[in-house]
Parts: sequence; structure tokens; C-alpha cells
Amino acid sequence: MATFLVTPRMNPALRARVERAVSPKARARHHAAGLSMASPFASREGFRPAKLLPLLAIVLIGGLFAAMTIHERRELEADRAALLGEIDGLRPGLPPGHEVLVADTERLLVEAAADGEPPEIIDPALRAAGALDATLRRPALYVRAPAAELREVRGIDDAARGSDKDAFLVCLMFPPTATSERDLLAKVRGVYFAGAKVDNETANVRRLAELRVGLAVLAPAFESSVRTAQDRNVLKRMRKDLQKAPVDLAKKAAAAELMLVVADTPAGARVTLFDLAAKKPLLRVLRRHEELTLTSLGATHREELEACSLAVAVRRAVTE
Repeated sequence: MATFLVTPRMNPALRARVERAVSPKARARHHAAGLSMASPFASREGFRPAKLLPLLAIVLIGGLFAAMTIHERRELEADRAALLGEIDGLRPGLPPGHEVLVADTERLLVEAAADGEPPEIIDPALRAAGALDATLRRPALYVRAPAAELREVRGIDDAARGSDKDAFLVCLMFPPTATSERDLLAKVRGVYFAGAKVDNETANVRRLAELRVGLAVLAPAFESSVRTAQDRNVLKRMRKDLQKAPVDLAKKAAAAELMLVVADTPAGARVTLFDLAAKKPLLRVLRRHEELTLTSLGATHREELEACSLAVAVRRAVTE
């Protein structure tokens, strides 16, 4: 700062003291020099927009992530609502009491396969002429499995899935004229017992597996899993389970009045016919198939012939 208080002829030190006295900047430079600072004032740079790029990138990424999360959540909820709608749409037609049917049949199966040899039961009403055939035409469930697989609830599911309509069921409902190898062969040879023809002929009887698998996707537990799922892939798998489930057959099975159980034991086959409404057996007998002397042709169908022979033995226990 120029001042008339100093002249070129003045002592430099005196001149500096005078300048500091009258100039704040001079004083600041003096103090800065004492502190070994290059400048007493912070340097001021011009504003550069490039400095905001990292912040803008963070904001953009955060916004995109938020948008994707919101979109994914909306899609998840849309999938959930659609699947719940499908489940509700399949429930009409289920008979009253279907909610407890699976649990009831499990208790009866455990009873049918229990250890020991319980006393035989043959309801007197079954002995009347034509009564057994009329009873077997009522809506029923059917399962045949080793007794060991039916004694615990956790084994029933696999046992039911492995049980098809077989020669025992067909021959119980439509017995051969006699138990000779020729008559038995005429009944079973060339028949695909798990096929459509047999299914149509025994349409009033539904496999236990159809009931269990079909009702499982309509049960409260399945619906609860849909409501709590947090992944669209999980919902997709559930939709596939729903689409594969035999719901129409399960509705027919849920209308069953009887359940026919064949529990195979080392002592023979324990055949039990339950009244589902009364939750009691109408028939319980233990029978072995007749010892069959078979030709080479008959031997190729031994399993079916023995099952058919067993069915005839059960019918005789009731009707003779």
C-alpha cells in the first residue's frame, strides 16, 4: 500500500515498520514470513463442475438401485397376488370336511398297519347278497404298501406315491370266474393296471396320492408359504407345483366315503376297508394268496396273478 509516510531515502527497516503500521496486508505478509508460510492468504481456485461428477454418480446409482428395488417389489407382489388368485380359483368344488381328511386318513393308515394281528372284522351288512359289490362301487380311496411304510406318518407320503391301481383292486371289484392259472391269466394278462383303461373302470376309486398331492397346494400351509415368499423364483416354483398338482382328481378323492388299505406284512396282506365318516373299519382280514403252481407263461405274470388270487381270497372271507 503506497503511503506518503515513507521515502526511498528512509532506512529499509524503518520503512517496513511504517508500512506494516498502515497496511494490514503488509502486516499479514510479515507474520506469514515469520511462520514460514509462502502466502498469508489461502489460494482461491475457480469452481470446477468436474468435482461434482463422483457425487452425481453416487446419486445416480442410488436412484437406479432404488428404482429397481421398487420395481422388483411390485413385480413380486403382482406375482404373489396372481398365485393367490389361482389358489382361490381352484378351491370351489371341494367338499365340506376336506380340511381334516388327510389327517384322518393318516391316523387310519397307522392303525391299519400296526404291529401284531388284530382280530378280524367283517361288518354283517357286507355279507348280504350283492352288498360287497355295492359297497365297492362307492367313492373310495386306495393304497397298497408295505406295512412298515404306513406305520409312521412321515413314510405315508412316499408309500402313497408308489401305490397305483393294481391287480388286487381290479380283481376285488371285478373278480375272475375261478382261480385257475388260465382264469387268472385271462383277467390280468396284457392289462396295464396303472393305465387309463383300468382308471376308467375303477373311476369311483381314487389313489391316496391324488388326495394328498392335490390338497397340499390348496392347504393353508401352502398359501402361507406364498404370502411370506420374498423371492420371485420361489413363487415360480410354487406356481409349477400348483400347475402339476392333480387338483381335479383330489376333489374327487376328497368326496370318498371309504378307504381301502392293503398293508403287506410277512404274515400276509392285511386288508382293511374303512368307513371314513364313522372312522372305523367295516372289514379287516389277514390273508395270503393261494400257492400257485405256474407254467412258464404264468410265471412271467406272477405278481399280478398272486395279487388277483389274494383279492379272491378276501372276497371269499366276506361272502362265504
